[in-house]
Amino acid sequence: MMELTLTDDGQFLRVDSATELELEQLNISLTRRIENHRFNPLVKKGIWDGYISYFKDNQWIPAGLWQEVTKICKQYNYDIKINGVTRLFDKDISAQSFEEWALEFFEDHPDGIVPRDYQIEAAFNILKFRRSLSELATSAGKTLISFLTVAYMLEKQKASKILFIVPNVSLVVQATEDFAEYNHENRVKMMVQQIYSGQKIKPNRNIVIGTYQSLVKKPKEFFDDFDAVIVDETHKAKSNSIKTILQKCRMAKYKYGLSGTIPKDNTLDRLTLMSQTGPLITEIKASFLQKEGHIAGCNVKVIEMDYAPQASKQAFMELATNRYDSKDVFSLEQNYVINSPGRINFVTKVIAKIPNNSLVLFHRIEHGKKLYEMLRQRSDKKVYYVDGGTNTDIREEYKAKMEAGDDVVIIASYGTFSTGISIKKIHNIFFTESFKSEVIIRQSIGRGLRQHESKESVNIIDFVDDLRWDEWQNYLYRHATARKKIYKQEKFKFEVKKVKFDGDI
Repeated sequence: MMELTLTDDGQFLRVDSATELELEQLNISLTRRIENHRFNPLVKKGIWDGYISYFKDNQWIPAGLWQEVTKICKQYNYDIKINGVTRLFDKDISAQSFEEWALEFFEDHPDGIVPRDYQIEAAFNILKFRRSLSELATSAGKTLISFLTVAYMLEKQKASKILFIVPNVSLVVQATEDFAEYNHENRVKMMVQQIYSGQKIKPNRNIVIGTYQSLVKKPKEFFDDFDAVIVDETHKAKSNSIKTILQKCRMAKYKYGLSGTIPKDNTLDRLTLMSQTGPLITEIKASFLQKEGHIAGCNVKVIEMDYAPQASKQAFMELATNRYDSKDVFSLEQNYVINSPGRINFVTKVIAKIPNNSLVLFHRIEHGKKLYEMLRQRSDKKVYYVDGGTNTDIREEYKAKMEAGDDVVIIASYGTFSTGISIKKIHNIFFTESFKSEVIIRQSIGRGLRQHESKESVNIIDFVDDLRWDEWQNYLYRHATARKKIYKQEKFKFEVKKVKFDGDI
């Protein structure tokens, strides 16, 4: 029998007994190769093979992978015993008692807020499993679920200090305001410390809400008093900063990750997230929320631009196939299309024609600025531009303008506005550059799914560059195929419109 033991600090599973075959299988099953490894400089130089293992020295496994280890053993018919694993569960909480507490807490709330059944269940699961991941689609009420969790810990479990980690300053402010709104009549004593650039540390605060970037700079001693740590938008926790923060939270009994999109099973990203927090215990999909009438509908229009004349397509194909490195070909394609004045003209013409508020998403700054300048010239819409260098206050100002106005267009980079923003009055979202990341796709669509009295559904307009020639498929078109799969999976209404695009290419 394979025998493991949860270490006293709850950080690792220590392998105490296992056969050589069992050790080998654990090592294989807990090792993944990084995505696009062949482009990594260290791999190219032969210094590294691109593999990352979560089984160190044939003895140590992150505690968050306890369920994954159990699954591996079940798959290969290995008997397994994990000593101390019960410390990763809270045995003193019941679903019924928690539901009664949650409903009573919000009884007579002045704003009429009542937690939904699935929100109560999600919060209970988080409390039940002390290490876990929860996938909560946009508008599922992630902040309310987090509040229920935090409030119960403070009131019933007498937690002394809780850390809530968010990706940006806007979410620090938003979470603070939401917590204050939910905590009517100050039922639970919540003293919030905001942590971001320029904020001074205040003593005797039982809730700390901060950004990844600011918290990673804090010394180890800063984290010793936290009973629990919650990581919002945990799909971004692949970065070393999050890993560092969670490792510093050595004394925290509870470690939770929340996200609108958890990476696919059997991927390195998913394994990384589970290693830092725990197994996926709750999944609330957009399709469920739409079915229940909790979020807006979604209509997708794919505009496939078939480049002509054919001679130009053939010339580009020949140029591309002469490139050895596929990464170079992808960059070549990107440059080829986004530097086309004809394409800029076509895309902005479509944006200008569609009424109501629009979010226009781009990858490359040079492309975003071209879209911005062209749209300002040809449209009477109120147009604003945002990228990573845009001040937080200005971003908030633009969000407020869209929330209050009509025919407002925000042209923003995927990195700034595809996740972590809340604007209910978005009617249209434009994908102006190609990508295939499931996380980005779902998070970007999620920006428009919040309900507002001015809309029944959000429109997604997806621009696709079709440079196919005979059997050769360009990368930008392949990425579009990946996006279409997700539209189908989510059962969004979508149509494909093909246009002959002669532009100037």
